[in-house]
Amino acid sequence: METKPAAPAALAAFDEPRASQPRTRSTRMRAQLAAARNFGWLMLDKALAVFFGLAVFGLIARWFGSTASGHFAYALALLQSALGLSLVCSAAVLLPRLYRMRTGVAATLANVFVVRLGGSVLAAIAAASFALVAIEDPVRLHLALIVLLAVPLIEPFYTAVVYWQSRNDNRRPTLCRAAGLMVRAAVVILAIFLGAPLWVVALAWVLEASVSAFLLYSSVRPLATLGVFIQRVTPQRSLTYARYGARFLLGLWLSNLFVRLDRLVLGQLLPAPEFGIYASAMQLVDVWLQVAYITSFAIGPAFLYKALASPADSRQLWRVAAMMGGLGCVGLLGALLFGEMAMRLVFGPQFVPGAPYLVAGTAFGVLLFVDQVVQLRITAGNRPLALTIKWAAGCLGAVAVQAATYHSLGAYAGPTGLAAGVFFGWVAAWAALRSTPNQVFKRVPA
Repeated sequence: METKPAAPAALAAFDEPRASQPRTRSTRMRAQLAAARNFGWLMLDKALAVFFGLAVFGLIARWFGSTASGHFAYALALLQSALGLSLVCSAAVLLPRLYRMRTGVAATLANVFVVRLGGSVLAAIAAASFALVAIEDPVRLHLALIVLLAVPLIEPFYTAVVYWQSRNDNRRPTLCRAAGLMVRAAVVILAIFLGAPLWVVALAWVLEASVSAFLLYSSVRPLATLGVFIQRVTPQRSLTYARYGARFLLGLWLSNLFVRLDRLVLGQLLPAPEFGIYASAMQLVDVWLQVAYITSFAIGPAFLYKALASPADSRQLWRVAAMMGGLGCVGLLGALLFGEMAMRLVFGPQFVPGAPYLVAGTAFGVLLFVDQVVQLRITAGNRPLALTIKWAAGCLGAVAVQAATYHSLGAYAGPTGLAAGVFFGWVAAWAALRSTPNQVFKRVPA
């Protein structure tokens, strides 16, 4: 049987030093440089995604108008929701194990890939079934069904991304995904130049996912041949990872769904032109919220260690919450001062009426910035049930408020419902966290 060399060990950039093995100055310096370098690649990855995402969506909005951009915004919200549903075995489950592995990596990656592939196929089928039942407009339905073809090509192959993250190497995943983003942009530009119909434009997301998937697989080919990867798949291993990853599964599903509920709900209630303008503004809000997720990723490890060491000390939590809230207010101030200019530059003058929606969305975003600390607190306590309760309450509250207020508030019902959902989720999380003590983290299964 042909095998490949053992996987390289990761640089200990984020390990906590043992008492018996204090870090030397050179080790700490290498760790800090590795952390800074990889965080830089992560920031570049997000920056490229934001740039290409806004550029492509702006082209669609300018060329096809607000109705078509609304159709695409709805289809992409459904795509992101399906991707959230497909996240069966998250990076939080894999990273601790992969970080310390030098042998057996191929078996782990192969079985996690199978688990994620199964989850992705089921998620795509569920999202497509929802689209067939809920979407009446044939153009919107066709776009949604086409972009959903990308779901099995994204999350399963992101297993390779988790592997490279465990090696403190974000460069290769960034380059792979950048190539896919450029393919998407090229296809959209070519389709517009040739006067192709909207469904051809939608194929750009499928082609992007295909290119990224091929390159990500190629990046882990040195670990094992395709035949070895296939031979390492066993039902027992796959079920082990599926069961372990399912602990936080429902909470992650609901959290991913929550931030797109406004478009999924209002897309069925508002006139198409109004929804297109609103959805375009919320595209910019989504870009700003990426800052919250990146910041949370950056402060997460340090906060997690401190929370586990002294769970009764809440001062650190309040300090970080104040910092995140202040950062969110920076975005709100930017929307107030430059909202109209941003809408005009990205989408065109016909989308300037969406500037007030941008302000309302960034106001909701302040709460979501603070919520990153709540999310970290739940994770630090290893509380999957509390996470599920929090987001279930948030989703139900958001949908109820949006459905009750859209007649009087119009598109403003979207961010209003989301803000109310955050508060509902906080109350539910507070009750859940008080009911039972924190749980001890267990070793990731073999």
